[in-house]
Amino acid sequence: MISLAEIAKALDCDFYGNGKLVFSSPSEPSSANINQIAIATDKKFQSELYSTKAKGAIINTNFNWKTTKLEGVIVTNQSKLILSKLTKVFDDLKKENRSINQNALINSSSKIGTNPNIGSYVIIKENSEIGNNVDIENFVEVGKNVIIGNNCYIKSGTKIYDNTIIGDRFICHQNVVIGSDGFSFHPQNEESILDRLTKEVSSSEKFARVASIGAVEIGNDVEIGANCCIDRGTIKNTIIKSGTKLDNLVHIAHNVEIGYNCLICGQVGIAGSTLVGDNVVMGGQVGIADNLKIGNNSIMAGKTGVSANILPRKFMMGNPAMEMKKNIASYMALRRLPKLQSKIKQLNKLMDEISSKIIKD
Repeated sequence: MISLAEIAKALDCDFYGNGKLVFSSPSEPSSANINQIAIATDKKFQSELYSTKAKGAIINTNFNWKTTKLEGVIVTNQSKLILSKLTKVFDDLKKENRSINQNALINSSSKIGTNPNIGSYVIIKENSEIGNNVDIENFVEVGKNVIIGNNCYIKSGTKIYDNTIIGDRFICHQNVVIGSDGFSFHPQNEESILDRLTKEVSSSEKFARVASIGAVEIGNDVEIGANCCIDRGTIKNTIIKSGTKLDNLVHIAHNVEIGYNCLICGQVGIAGSTLVGDNVVMGGQVGIADNLKIGNNSIMAGKTGVSANILPRKFMMGNPAMEMKKNIASYMALRRLPKLQSKIKQLNKLMDEISSKIIKD
């Protein structure tokens, strides 16, 4: 539980009314109970404050809270950023009673920083280094020679393979795999896969497997969503630079390099050896082919299929990917095709009638 005054201090905001009110969690006004603080920084929630069960609320500067039954409020003019700060306040409340569970298996050669919180059946193998204030939930496995920075939060079921390097303030959601082997196979006869389009290939022809002996490097303030897979590099490392955020179910292939402060939404797949610039945004289900360059500050709408390099500051849509204005123009032209076909049929019919009349005359 945390008081209204303590929340206001953490948010760097002013409070009014009873600062001693205590709360267990935040909630929307309509569903809040007496132990929750109502969030009504958006105008669409303000009317719900008249019927809410909550005793306290976070409001914007334009609302007169004294017309409600609220006993205390926090006032802010940052309706978007305040939610980020508020959720961190309540998330930090959960990180009490820190300890190393007796069922954790930590190799004696590994180093654990100060104030750790390590759950049951966590495995940390040889010569790894875990920073200060790190939370590692149940059933996480950390391989050999792994380095994890300070203030990181790694959720249950995550697997971090050998030689991975992770910076500070890393957040990793459930069942992520970092450092899995890359998908790299070559025909044993050294021919191109495309040669199969022009010649017969024996059914006994096999692929030679190329092992990945590189690693994964992850910068500071990176967040990785649940069930993501990040392959280690073949020789050089796969790299995700600081500030980048990955949604759930993203696959990053071997040797990929992702720049600073990128946003990559769910079900994106980035094939091997592609270089992604800084501040790039990829919508859901974007597919990026291998060995490409994606320029800084570019945006790809959901389901975009990228098979060629993208210049900086381009908004791409469609499959194959094209600039947004061209994609919309193409789609509009496609929608007009049925009407054009109908007009052509009418015109052909008219021409046939004219031809018949000329022949008769």
